[in-house]
Amino acid sequence: MTPEAEPAPDQRPDAFLTAVSVLDSLIRAGMRHAVIAPGSRSAPLAYALAAAADAGALQVHVRIDERTAGFTALGLAKATGAPAAVVTTSGTAVGELLPAVMEAHHAEVPLAVLSADRPPRLRGTGANQTTDQPGIFGTHVRVGVDLTDYPEQTPGPQTAGFTDALAALTGRDPEDWTQPSLRPRGPVQINCAFDEPLHPNRRMRQILRAWADGVTGLEPEPAPTLPDPTLEAVVADAARPPAARSTNSVTAGRRPEPQDRPELQNQPGPQGQPAADEGAAAGNRASGETPERPADMLRRSVVIAGDGAGPLARDFAEAQGLPLLAEPSSNARSGTHAIGAYRVLLGEESLGGRIERVVLFGRPTLSRPVTRLLADPQTDAVIYLPRPVAWADPRRRPEMPVRTLAEAAAFAGTGEPGWLRAWRDADAALAARIERLAAAGQLPTGPAVAAAVTRACEQDGSALVLGSSNLVRDADLAPAPDRALTGVWANRGLAGIDGTAATATGIGLGLGVPVRLLVGDLTFLHDLGSLNLGPREARPRLQIVVFNDDGGGIFTTLEHGQVAEDQGWADAFERFFSTPHGADLEHLVRGFGHRYVRADDVAALRAALREPEEGIEVIEVRGSRADLRPFHDALAHPA
Repeated sequence: MTPEAEPAPDQRPDAFLTAVSVLDSLIRAGMRHAVIAPGSRSAPLAYALAAAADAGALQVHVRIDERTAGFTALGLAKATGAPAAVVTTSGTAVGELLPAVMEAHHAEVPLAVLSADRPPRLRGTGANQTTDQPGIFGTHVRVGVDLTDYPEQTPGPQTAGFTDALAALTGRDPEDWTQPSLRPRGPVQINCAFDEPLHPNRRMRQILRAWADGVTGLEPEPAPTLPDPTLEAVVADAARPPAARSTNSVTAGRRPEPQDRPELQNQPGPQGQPAADEGAAAGNRASGETPERPADMLRRSVVIAGDGAGPLARDFAEAQGLPLLAEPSSNARSGTHAIGAYRVLLGEESLGGRIERVVLFGRPTLSRPVTRLLADPQTDAVIYLPRPVAWADPRRRPEMPVRTLAEAAAFAGTGEPGWLRAWRDADAALAARIERLAAAGQLPTGPAVAAAVTRACEQDGSALVLGSSNLVRDADLAPAPDRALTGVWANRGLAGIDGTAATATGIGLGLGVPVRLLVGDLTFLHDLGSLNLGPREARPRLQIVVFNDDGGGIFTTLEHGQVAEDQGWADAFERFFSTPHGADLEHLVRGFGHRYVRADDVAALRAALREPEEGIEVIEVRGSRADLRPFHDALAHPA
């Protein structure tokens, strides 16, 4: 194969014009945050970002670890709802972003990967720090663009794939910018092949300053949304006589099948995003009462709110007078209809065993009882999908997809007399039992710690970020707050423990409000490097509560914990699943220059949970894995 001829310097695409054009398009699309890891090949982007930051057009954050940078950008995009960029040099630096990109794909987060690369003539030649970067993220990005050679040396709307990338980040139709896309938002890769020179001359430095001044203060156009009736209209329609109601309906009395919805037959699989902020509830929320409904609308239905469901799920449950079984990161878990320890109550025949219908909002990821309920052929279920989603193909889900609130309301009906009250009374009794079980132990329990942290966030308005594994499930047992929290986030796209502290840092920087992060010790240690913030970097008001039981406690509560009861396998379980570490968290935290507090009991934790100050503080609470299985057994099987 003949090597590609090296172009004359005046025929090479200008690296700085490429960098400016890419960033200009992203800023005009709403990007206000970028995270960059140091490197030489990415220098054109670094200089352009520096100019934009100095002018106030962007907030730029520097991280020395690309994995930390990726998850920080993920958190920024989650918090703001706007695209956030992560910028790396070439080589392994790009590969470090894969975990964050995978999470962004499944969670539909607009993460823009700007990966610097060598020019095409150096690819496949053994050139240093050069690999096959285009397509490196596979199906985990909505669009991948390789900017190598292009007309006028300036990528933009005329460059193949670039408009599609901007559309994927903003939720717009690439064919009609005024219309919403039917595809989900999500991550994109813009691979920038930069040729030398990689440092700006005097004239280019002037151009960078002038460009940055020109994009400062630009207001992005609001993204278009798909219309749907308000909940007031849905409630009014449901109260009419049957003959006068909306013609939207869903087959009931058997498990729905995909052929019930012909439009799904040609659907190309995972695509859009459930709406999370439409409508406002009707009825008297304080009392849990709802307007009178016809007798044919009285049903034993429940509303399940999974990750990302949004306040709409709470509004819907309150409007219909139904129990709300909401995961913490649904951002629907509050109010008079929210049931705290619902996953335990689902196992009670008098409640879970009597459910007739389920309306699902968002993506449920936390509990087997919910999974079993949705898969039960004796229970009819629908999922509210006004547009397709990235995390599932509705043809493979057990629920019938519905596209409008009117369909969901007609299917769910209104709770029969006493249905909601029975759930609320049982939940109150269960909360008291959880509190008694927690108080009986020698050390704090996860549910008690989660309840204290949730309560503190409700009181002072801090946002909450939850790590994966046990702690998010402990928060799912805590009493539902009366008032909605500022926001609850968790990386439930793939539910990994990696990047959790970095995600929380990004959320804190994006929101500009105090944030609490609740994690286990392994999740904390896995992302320990994200505590390393340079002296020139903005710091969030972040309070990290670490429940330290010296290992992976979640495996104790699973079937593996039963295997561990066999003495011949106890050591193997401890080594391969529990993975004790014996780390001294205080020395690690202080080594990064952050504040450390030890809370020996829940009372001490409550005292430490003052409003987070500037910077990062870590509160360690010691627990025991030995108490986990007896606690959960007692919870599920009261004496």
